[in-house]
Amino acid sequence: MQNGVTFWTEGGSSIGMGHVMRCINIAHALETDSGMPMHFLVNNERPVIDRLNDESLFHIVYPMTGRHADRLTNGVVVIDTKRDVSAQVRALREEGRKVVLIDNSSTGEADAIVMPSPVYKGQESAKVHYGRHYLIIGENFRRERSPKPARHAAPLKVLVTMGGSDPFSLTENVLKSLWNTEGIEVTTVVGPAFKMTETMEEFMKMGNGKFKFVFNVKNMAPLMRDAHIAFTAVGTTVYELAYMGVPSVLIGNYESDAEDLASLEGLGICKSLGFYRDVVSSKITEAAELFRDDAALWRGMVMNARGLTDGDGASRIASLINSLIQQN
Repeated sequence: MQNGVTFWTEGGSSIGMGHVMRCINIAHALETDSGMPMHFLVNNERPVIDRLNDESLFHIVYPMTGRHADRLTNGVVVIDTKRDVSAQVRALREEGRKVVLIDNSSTGEADAIVMPSPVYKGQESAKVHYGRHYLIIGENFRRERSPKPARHAAPLKVLVTMGGSDPFSLTENVLKSLWNTEGIEVTTVVGPAFKMTETMEEFMKMGNGKFKFVFNVKNMAPLMRDAHIAFTAVGTTVYELAYMGVPSVLIGNYESDAEDLASLEGLGICKSLGFYRDVVSSKITEAAELFRDDAALWRGMVMNARGLTDGDGASRIASLINSLIQQN
C-alpha cells in the first residue's frame, strides 16, 4: 500500500467530468512505472463508472464526503474536487498518507497542491505548483495534434462542446443562435451526463446539412483537430482546445467565472461572452461571424493557443507523485 496511488475524485451530471478526466490522464502518465498499484475512489454516477471501466481502471465507490478513506487508500492520495476536503486531508495524513490536491485550495496541510491553470492568482508557496506547465493534456491529444497550424477556410467549422453534463443547457442556447448563420458548419457534442431537453431533441429531429450531433464521445481529439473554433465553458476543455490550436468562445456557467473569463481572454486564446444569463443570442452569432470573416484575428489566436502549453503537465504531476512515493 505504501508505494501505490489512490485517486479520490467525483463527476457526473451536476459537476461534469473534468475532475475525473484529469485524474485518468495522470494515472496513465504513471502507468509507465510498471507494477505501480493504482485505483480510484469515486461517487456512484453512471458516467463516472462507465468511463473508468472504458479505461480499465479499478475503482471503488466512496463519496468525497467520507471521513474514513484511509483503509481504502495507498501511500499517496490524489484528490481532485472543488469541495473543502480539509478534514479528509488531515485524517489521511494522520494515518501516514501523502496527499496531493488538484485544483483545490483546502487547508489541511496537503503535501502538494497542483493548480493546473495559466491564470492562477492564489497563494504561492513551495507546496503549490501552478501555471501552464501543469496543464493536464491527455495522450490522445498529443497524438492527434497537427505539427502545423490549420488554415482558415470556408465554411468555418464550429465545435460546440459544453462538457459532459452542460448543467445550464448552454448547448441549446448556442444552437438556437447559430442555426441560421451562414458560412459555418457545426458539430455538437452531447455528453454522457446531459439532461436532454425537448428543444435539443427537436434540433436533432429537424436535421440540417450544416449541423451534426455526436454522442458520448470518448476521444475529443479528432473533433478538436478538425475544428476552426469552439464554443465551450470554463474548464479543462479550454486548454485542450488551445493545445490543438483551436480558439474558444467562452460562456460562463457561474457568476464566479468572471475573473477566469477575463484572464483567459487576456491570454489571446479565446473570446469571452460572459456569464450565460447575461449572454444574448446576437452576441453568440456575432462571435461566430467574427471568426468567419476575420482570418487575421483567427490566425493570431491560433498561434497564441498552440503556444500556451507543451502538453507535458500530466508527466510533471506524475513525477511529483513519484517523489512523494520515494519519500514514503
